[in-house]
Amino acid sequence: MPCGDIRYFSVATRILFAWFFLLVGNSAHAGSISIEHWRGRDVLRLSGPIDAGLADELHAKEELAELWPHGARVLLLDSPGGSVAEAFRISAILDKSPFHTVVPNQAKCASACASIIFIAGKFRTVEPFGAFGQHSCSRNGIQDRECNEVLSNNALAHGVSHGSVAAFLTYASPKDMVWFSREDTDGWGISRYPGEKASGFEKSEPRVLQIITGKKPSAQSAWRLDFMNNGYRAFLRPAADDERELQMNVFCFEPLPGRLFLSMEINGAAETVTNAILNVEVATEAFEWKIGSPLIMQSDPQVASVVVEVPQPKIKAFLTKSDSLKFTIDLRQPYDPIIATTYLAGSRKNLTFAANNCATAEYDLLGDPT
Repeated sequence: MPCGDIRYFSVATRILFAWFFLLVGNSAHAGSISIEHWRGRDVLRLSGPIDAGLADELHAKEELAELWPHGARVLLLDSPGGSVAEAFRISAILDKSPFHTVVPNQAKCASACASIIFIAGKFRTVEPFGAFGQHSCSRNGIQDRECNEVLSNNALAHGVSHGSVAAFLTYASPKDMVWFSREDTDGWGISRYPGEKASGFEKSEPRVLQIITGKKPSAQSAWRLDFMNNGYRAFLRPAADDERELQMNVFCFEPLPGRLFLSMEINGAAETVTNAILNVEVATEAFEWKIGSPLIMQSDPQVASVVVEVPQPKIKAFLTKSDSLKFTIDLRQPYDPIIATTYLAGSRKNLTFAANNCATAEYDLLGDPT
């Protein structure tokens, strides 16, 4: 494999790559970097195997991707992996030009794509139906421990615990793959959402701590940011930082200016949830409101959302003054009420960001037509 343009690297990194070039051998460039319109903006997509020349293609096209309001360009990842050396060259580019690496719905990012490129993102998230895969490095089909250790140390340098990568590189053979869902990447402390710093969200590894202590840590009260259609939502997980069940969201819609919505996600079908709900009560320490017929929509095939509107006269106080939040869903017998309590204080910047960066798609309030 030719070395190509090495202007991105330090001397120490060049020496490391020389060893990797010998390890992975030569191959034809099969992957690609393309421009794609995703969630209303132009982004880049890395597709196919990671082979020689892909880093140069990314460097040539990186400025074509739009800068998003949360301060990064987006790189979608859909790759089975490939050259460790070329993946490190791409990682070096991402270190200098901040990108939000995303594994989109129906895509898979595995091997060097996951353990090197995804982790190099300033922000890094997996969509609900994306898949993140890890396995061991190999030389001639045999596990290569030295390569695994280099990848684990690289992950550590990018804010991921050494063990969160090393464990799966070590125990998944080169022929196997350990697949992570979005919640798995969150639970192992691999993902990083926009707004974490602004809300004081502390690095969370609930799956790691569950293995060590036998139980997960308490969920945090810091709201983070995530994509929602062509805009954003602020979200919080009151049960556990890696569990989508009971996740609460704050968001707005561009076709409905001046209005703000709050939702809770429940695993199951919207019809089942609709038949079980009596009413919803929402309360802060300053005011409360009750909704007899909340909107129930199917967010995706596995999750229903219970949506309520924040009273318009209370929006400013909700975003800027309210400290506590209690969301109660009263259910018909034999079900018990669903109650989630958390805080808004400390996350005002993210809540306001979500309120001001609306989704442009109106269909979500009417039910997804697909």
